[in-house]
Amino acid sequence: MFTLGQFRVDLTTLLVGVHTLAMALVAVGTAAGLGGWVAEGVFSPIHLGQGHVWTLVTYPFVHDIRQEGIWFALEMLMFFWFGREVESAMGRRALGLLYAALAIGPALLLAGLAPWLGSATLAGSGTIHFAIFLSFCALHPGAQFFFGLAAKWVGWILVAVYSLTYFAGRDWSGAIQLWATALLAVGWVRGVGVSWPKISFSRRSKGAGKKKVAPKKTGLLPLEKVDPILEKISREGMGSLTPAERKLLEDARAKLMQKDRSSGPVR
Repeated sequence: MFTLGQFRVDLTTLLVGVHTLAMALVAVGTAAGLGGWVAEGVFSPIHLGQGHVWTLVTYPFVHDIRQEGIWFALEMLMFFWFGREVESAMGRRALGLLYAALAIGPALLLAGLAPWLGSATLAGSGTIHFAIFLSFCALHPGAQFFFGLAAKWVGWILVAVYSLTYFAGRDWSGAIQLWATALLAVGWVRGVGVSWPKISFSRRSKGAGKKKVAPKKTGLLPLEKVDPILEKISREGMGSLTPAERKLLEDARAKLMQKDRSSGPVR
């Protein structure tokens, strides 16, 4: 989007900065006795019914450092890491629309379910940024995490743990927000041509293993994904590529070499 000296600021970095600034302002406002003004930014179906439409956009930036503590810093760090990878793969506009949908969509859903669930209060961005992490897992399901677990399994495990936490506390609104954002994030990634990993309970056999090798016949990566990377290299050099772009370029090169070997020498 712009540069600060030698530092390139993308949408993810900008959002991290806005969240950090908002956290500081909320802390100062609370200490100054302006907690009533801070509460005006929190979302609830009651506030929405009173015409406080802005809370659909402001609630993710209402951070109470007294409750979040060090977890706020960890959340921003994780969002910075994984959000930049998602932005690199999907594009700035797609990430911006996804971020807005993750904030507004589940809030409207909870507002519609308020007669049955009661008035749910939303503040903070933890669930939204967790959904961005699930988008990364859908984009790179084979990425290795701690203990050698693939990203797709880390995503499933964390969703299960959070779900059990909400169910144990009978926090149905929190569970609905979790699953709504998770499904929206993964569905958004599938909309740009990436499939969310599926869980299969079928037994692995030698025959099945051989059949899974067959997809090597797939063609090269689409040119619309490779051409922008080549243009970026010509403008800014190889050093400007993100890890996701380098991986995409390496995959394209590997598939091209594989295709050349399979076709054999031309006579």
